[in-house]
Amino acid sequence: MNLTYYPFRPFHVEPGKINVIDTGSSKMYFDLIQGFEDRTDTIRVSDDNLELKTIASQCSWYGDLMLTVDLNHLFKQKIQQRIIELMVDNQQVALLESGSKMVSQVTDASFLMDLPLEVTELPNIDKIMKFVGISFPKTLAENASEILETLIQTHVELGSQKCIVLTNVSHYVTTKQLTAINQLLKELQATLLIIEYSELKRVKKFRNSCYYYVDSDLVDWRDMS
Repeated sequence: MNLTYYPFRPFHVEPGKINVIDTGSSKMYFDLIQGFEDRTDTIRVSDDNLELKTIASQCSWYGDLMLTVDLNHLFKQKIQQRIIELMVDNQQVALLESGSKMVSQVTDASFLMDLPLEVTELPNIDKIMKFVGISFPKTLAENASEILETLIQTHVELGSQKCIVLTNVSHYVTTKQLTAINQLLKELQATLLIIEYSELKRVKKFRNSCYYYVDSDLVDWRDMS
């Protein structure tokens, strides 16, 4: 995949690893973020043959790792549906029978009250899954590296092959943790693009990553090597 931001030549996003566009230009940083949020027409995405693609078809924008990535909000419903899809028929039947048994017990108990009560509907699998309340643990939200790892794993588990796009990851994750993330991306054949703002070039921070730096004067350091 290639990302184009005028007037620079395309930034190639390498699959299976961390890619970083780091800039000391607040305007460029703002434009990139606005482009991925689909608020402005500031960036273009193309495939390896430079054929234009929509951003939505190639990228999943998640924003700031700690401020906007809420794993339960993003994935809870999709995970519940995925679990249902993974269940074999007899598991689904057993689940429905358990739901019916629960309703029967509640109905029997309601007869002990001298009130005109009735059960209006039996729970379906979706409602049973919601009742079970499967979710990511709250403690996960306290560890940025674990959030990032889980985000990548969930993204892949749900079948998405889009490039994961985040910002400000360097605020929360160490160089050592980024190395582990790179290994995870390689194993899962997933791709991560990070948009960063920094007044200084940080090659060592993002070692083993595909790293691009554009300074505050909009000098592309690819042209300086």
